[in-house]
Amino acid sequence: MKLTADIFLALRYLRPKRTFISIITLLSILGPTLGVAILLIVSSVMAGFDRDIRNGIMNMQAHLVIYPMLESTFRKPLEIIEKLEHHGVKSAPVIEGSALLQSRNQILPKVVRGIIPELEKEVTSIQRNYLTPGLILKEKQIVIGTRLAEMLDLRIGDSVLIHSPARLTENIHWQDDGSVKISEPDEFYLPEEVKVVGYYSMGVADYDDNVIIMHLDQAAEIFGQSWGSATSIQVAVPDPLAMDNLTQKLKTEFPFFNFITWQEKNELLFGTLKVEKNLMTFLMTFIVLVASFSIAATLITVVVQKTREIGVMKAVGMSPFCIARIFLFQGAIIGIIGTSLGVALGLTVMACRNQIADLLSFLMGHEVFPPELYHLTRIPALTTTTDLLLIISLSLGICILAALVPAVYAAAMQPAKALQEEN
Repeated sequence: MKLTADIFLALRYLRPKRTFISIITLLSILGPTLGVAILLIVSSVMAGFDRDIRNGIMNMQAHLVIYPMLESTFRKPLEIIEKLEHHGVKSAPVIEGSALLQSRNQILPKVVRGIIPELEKEVTSIQRNYLTPGLILKEKQIVIGTRLAEMLDLRIGDSVLIHSPARLTENIHWQDDGSVKISEPDEFYLPEEVKVVGYYSMGVADYDDNVIIMHLDQAAEIFGQSWGSATSIQVAVPDPLAMDNLTQKLKTEFPFFNFITWQEKNELLFGTLKVEKNLMTFLMTFIVLVASFSIAATLITVVVQKTREIGVMKAVGMSPFCIARIFLFQGAIIGIIGTSLGVALGLTVMACRNQIADLLSFLMGHEVFPPELYHLTRIPALTTTTDLLLIISLSLGICILAALVPAVYAAAMQPAKALQEEN
């Protein structure tokens, strides 16, 4: 393959020959390599956070949640569900509230979620995340997260107690003057004894640590609600990304209900994740930008060392534009090699991210990715084609722009003065 003069000279000037310039060339390639790798890793992890947290929320929460406006509970939620079916949506009643979970001498505040399994499976993915396929939840039974089971050392068949704060405080009354009146309880209170019959794993620490799944009637018994009632109705819509019109229709038909979409319920979380991703990408871009200075320094060094050669080329008739292309091609070649190595390094780190985290945790003696802080049980990653192309384009563009100054400097040299230089 016959190369043009500018490409041939660009490759020749970058060829390692165990000289100082060769070391600088290799270091200039290392700059964009590390910059692209770090930028790719940060972008992939932040995108993975958004995806995994979104999936975990969508698995546990419905697309639309309906609350009663005038009362604390729905007395006949099944009648409302029948009306909702005319709009082409799936619905399920839920009783949810805070409770105390007691296992032996340990008492922890948790969230109890009462469901009707036959209806709930049409609305959320809770039951698809059971680690025991085909499990049918009955009264006096609960399903807990794997992390909670590990925390309390609970196994299938173990019994635990659930205390309802609402039931415990039924005989406590606050007076208008701020004083407290404690009356004798009308009945003797006993906590509910339930049995662990299964585990679930949503991949989101907040859920796996805190949410206890049980039958709706069992939850009604714990919170002192009437059987068949519900604190909310969960709704699954055909298209969760385009539900504004449907939500507006439901608000018109049910004016005495409060409707909260999954976007509204998690608006702060998703907004924060988006801002963090954009900010981290913006900051990490400066790493590639700083690497471009090493490319510019390398090419300026080449220009200075090749001053006489440049003078000879101009003297024999090579155009300034052709000489400028030599150094622009050098910047492009460094950018292509560095970007390719950076992409390969970044994708390799992403593929082994959890193993690397486990190794660092072992060496440092503490968890480097605590689920309690980051909400997820494992480091997420999502490398999209759009992000990858954007990073590659950004890196190549910066590398070529870094070569622009030495290219213009070389093109502007006067042949007579260049031939007089002593190198």
